Amino acid sequence: MNMSSDAATFEISDVTRRTIMDHFSLAGVSWSGRLQDDEFLARLYELQKMPSHDYRYKTAASDIYQHCVRNNDWDATWVFTDRRFDLLHASAEQFLRFLCETIHPVVRPAQGDAKELLGIYNEALAADGWQIIEAKPISGKPTFAAQKAGRKAVFDEPTGWQKVDRQLQEMRSRLDSAQTEEQYQAVGLLCREVLISVAQEVYDTSHHPSVDGKLPTKTDAKRMLEAIFEAELRGSGNEDARAHAKAAVNLTLALQHKRTADFRTAALCAEGTCSVVNMLAILAGRRRRLVT
Repeated sequence: MNMSSDAATFEISDVTRRTIMDHFSLAGVSWSGRLQDDEFLARLYELQKMPSHDYRYKTAASDIYQHCVRNNDWDATWVFTDRRFDLLHASAEQFLRFLCETIHPVVRPAQGDAKELLGIYNEALAADGWQIIEAKPISGKPTFAAQKAGRKAVFDEPTGWQKVDRQLQEMRSRLDSAQTEEQYQAVGLLCREVLISVAQEVYDTSHHPSVDGKLPTKTDAKRMLEAIFEAELRGSGNEDARAHAKAAVNLTLALQHKRTADFRTAALCAEGTCSVVNMLAILAGRRRRLVT
């Protein structure tokens, strides 16, 4: 879940937390959605490293499976009072992360059900200055992120470059579902296509002279991007921004060509790609400042 840097210190009151927790009990809604309780919690916590409350088992993973799947003898809302998760007193970041996960499309695939819960959350969270918003989609369904109420997320909005936005969405979706080396390599190839597309949107030969004197071809993303950043971020005052932009481009291009690909490689490549796109969107005036 994406959150601002002050998320952990911006408090959510006991009253707000209890209001949300009580909804699950009163409405009979399952917080774990279509997943088993242990499957849901494993998405957020390292259950194998957490202690068991049952003397017969060593880990939280084992005792939760025993009591929630095999025997089903724990109360449906047991997680809200379990001291291992301590949702009543956990940081705002941990609590909001839990809420966002309850409406993730893997957990709650019916969008109507997710939106109903989202409305309950935001009504309660408003008193403490928080809201949960739609974030990047997966296979056409939104995931969710928390932010301070009244502020607009800068980088979750589309750039307005239709092809770039479409390719970014596909890149994120492929990364989310990739499992094999070939699938991770495919993410890298998509990153390359994103850089080409965004460079073509911004590059202008009359405003962005080539750094090495060679005119870039229509698919030469590296030369186009170098020319753009040199021209748009000229001067000693922009030296650090220029260096960051070049590093992001070089990182992305280098990772694309690695023959042994895994999640970390693909994720870093995607992150570098997003960084380049966001910088170009800012320079092109397609990102608006946060509104408070």
